[in-house]
Amino acid sequence: MKIVHVIESSATGTLSIVTMAAQYQADKHDVTVIFSRRPDTPPNIETLFPSNVTLVEVGMSPKHFPWSLLALRSELKKIQPDVIHCHSSFGGFVGRLSSVFMRSRVFYSPHCISFMRKDISPLKNFLFKAFESVACLRPATYIACSESERSAIKNALSFVDVALLENAVDLSEFKALPNPHNAPGKKTVLTVGGIRPQKGFMEFAKIARECAELDLHFVWIGDGAVQDREVLEQAGVEVTGWKSRQEVIALLNDADLYLSTSLWEGMPVSVIEASAAGLPLLLRDCAGNSDIVVDKRGGCLFTQTSEAIELLSQFIADPDKFRQATLPDRKAVFQRFSVERFARHLEEIYQI
Repeated sequence: MKIVHVIESSATGTLSIVTMAAQYQADKHDVTVIFSRRPDTPPNIETLFPSNVTLVEVGMSPKHFPWSLLALRSELKKIQPDVIHCHSSFGGFVGRLSSVFMRSRVFYSPHCISFMRKDISPLKNFLFKAFESVACLRPATYIACSESERSAIKNALSFVDVALLENAVDLSEFKALPNPHNAPGKKTVLTVGGIRPQKGFMEFAKIARECAELDLHFVWIGDGAVQDREVLEQAGVEVTGWKSRQEVIALLNDADLYLSTSLWEGMPVSVIEASAAGLPLLLRDCAGNSDIVVDKRGGCLFTQTSEAIELLSQFIADPDKFRQATLPDRKAVFQRFSVERFARHLEEIYQI
């Protein structure tokens, strides 16, 4: 069977999901990944995929929509895939429209669909839903990465088919970690992601400033606009820039607590990895984060920055007690977010 993944947002969590899916599918199927290179795309993207996966670079951009549509359709017609799996908002839009009148079965993973955003006006939210409706002229099965995303899609587009496939992570590198997280001295509070409004970097900076008197070291793994990075640095946050996966794993293992100030998520890969590393989780109560903490187990949710500051004070006062209340069950994490579970369920959705 020929499977094509279309990915415009070829970076961070979306890219990690596509590389994982392609790697497992390539053992049994003919897999091609059509991708677009962006500023945050890893320069070594070709090395992230196994040699039996074909990579095709096609420039995809809303600014050059007609050219993107024609270029992508040309590649799809050459391949004649049985399955087209589109990823992210623009990739899903151009991917579906470029496959009109083709016999391929089409699937679409938004990885946090655009109208879940909390930083846009009602008009923009309406337009995002309208664009999704237009793209639905080419029928496709939506694949939501969390129950929150599935509900958002069904509420906005009640006529579409939506399957639920929670994100997964290659957890093999975490199982052998020593995972003490009890070293003496200043405690490290860490987060991973791009410095952008979605990740709540302003709130992260505020928490760091308010906790300046506590024995805490705040670290942000990732990067963004210069002025946004400066907001964090001026609050005393160490900004590392982007790191390789191996470096991120090492930093997670050396940290003491994972803090997410995100305003919305699909199903955050970085939080899953923090769970696998055995870190206590302190997460803003938002879509995606709340899907990971089930029945108040495996982490602590907050709604206001003042709550997060109070919880961090409790963490410093009695780290062991805080860990007992917020540590995820690593065995459950490995079962729920395993690559094997993800690959098996994806094949069931594809019906292959």
